[in-house]
Amino acid sequence: MKIQPPNNAVKPMHYFLAAGASLLSGLCWYLGNGLSGEYWYLVWFAPVFSLITTYYFSPKVSFWLAFGSYFLGRLSWFAYLHTVVSFLPAIAITLALPYVYARIVVKSGNVVLTNNSWLTVFAYPVLWTAFEYLLFLLSPDGSATSLAYSQAGVLPLIQVASLTGISGITFLISLAPSLIAVCWFTFERKRKWFTALTVLAAVLFAFSFVFGSYRINHRSVSEERSIKTGLVAMQRRLHYNSEQKTISQIKSVTETYAREISKLAGIGAKVVLLPETVIQLTKQNEQSVISVFSKTAKENRIYIIAGFTNYLQAQARNSALIFDSNGNIANRYDKVHLVAGHERQFAPGSKPGTFQIGSLNAGIAICKDLDFPRYIREYGKEKIDLLFVPAYDFVVDDWMHSRMAILRGVENGFAIIRTARDGRLTISNYLGEALFERDNSSGEKTNLLGTVSSFHKETLFSIAGDWLGAVSLIIVLIYAFRNSKSVGK
Repeated sequence: MKIQPPNNAVKPMHYFLAAGASLLSGLCWYLGNGLSGEYWYLVWFAPVFSLITTYYFSPKVSFWLAFGSYFLGRLSWFAYLHTVVSFLPAIAITLALPYVYARIVVKSGNVVLTNNSWLTVFAYPVLWTAFEYLLFLLSPDGSATSLAYSQAGVLPLIQVASLTGISGITFLISLAPSLIAVCWFTFERKRKWFTALTVLAAVLFAFSFVFGSYRINHRSVSEERSIKTGLVAMQRRLHYNSEQKTISQIKSVTETYAREISKLAGIGAKVVLLPETVIQLTKQNEQSVISVFSKTAKENRIYIIAGFTNYLQAQARNSALIFDSNGNIANRYDKVHLVAGHERQFAPGSKPGTFQIGSLNAGIAICKDLDFPRYIREYGKEKIDLLFVPAYDFVVDDWMHSRMAILRGVENGFAIIRTARDGRLTISNYLGEALFERDNSSGEKTNLLGTVSSFHKETLFSIAGDWLGAVSLIIVLIYAFRNSKSVGK
């Protein structure tokens, strides 16, 4: 049965149909925007029902139908958020995002109903892209809730991030359901927009996937600038405070890592990357810990990058030390973006970290830093060839958080080497391909060895930043201003 438009009587059966469609939409959101990326394609269709209902029901009914569907979808993240930010903030996030989504859906429907133009198909993608852009700028979690990450496994699609940042991915996956909904509206209201909408879809989506395929098929590879990297994360229990209470315990953990580093060096690794905060570094144990890593680096003629809980200053820091192949400390990096609540004991760092590995320009950032595209763009502007990322995940977000990092490499044109406790060990190239990958979420000892071509690939995003997000926000503000003036009249 067809749902009737608002100027006709809406029967109880129509509400049941709409509620059923809302539940189906919620299921699409739940599976498609989950933490695994397994059902990424459902995100392309999830908003369709919510958008269509705005053409038939009152704004109030449409709002609650959209709110309910997105709320169901956000429940796939609730257990994870509860672990990361605690119960009340998890509730707040789980309610706030559906509220904004529902407001955007209702506004998008209003734009379609009150403007006789096929251009109204852009209302939903522009509003959602503008909203995400504001989150990137203002949220303490940066881009973590972006819909774009659900598509991280779709290699041709994510290449658009090199042009627009992840805002381009968000825009495209929001445009698709808007096209379907507006095409439905076109047939229902006998508007002559179908040809224009078809051409629009063909041009935008063909360009995106042709561009992505071309970039993948014409990839740059350099044997001369390839580097073999080892990644290792020891058993989870070795990182517990109970296992690092005394100087002798900390030295034992350090030596355990040193032995694994030497094994990786023995099979060809030129750099070995450890996870975030694996060793507690204090004034009492500084000399013994540093000497072990320094000696291991010098004896094996390799670089070692290790994450420390750094108690050397008055206030602790989440740090990474880089030991060069002569055993010297080449740089120290302090994590800039700290996890709210979990890392309140740390003082934040203030700047990106870079260093040289022979002729390669390398960078260092830590875990949460990679959730902030604007910050990682600074490394792109430095034209680094590869970025090393010590990390510490929360088990259930192992795929999602590793892909957030990988997409920073696509945006800025460099390889990403990431070692995560309770997460994944990944080596990815500038295209966002996970060339080598192992799962450490079980908490057992895990190592990985792989070679990646390391060079800087210039991207529009690293030059111009998130221009699409900014343009979307400007369009929304201009439309809102013009609307307010017309209402005033």
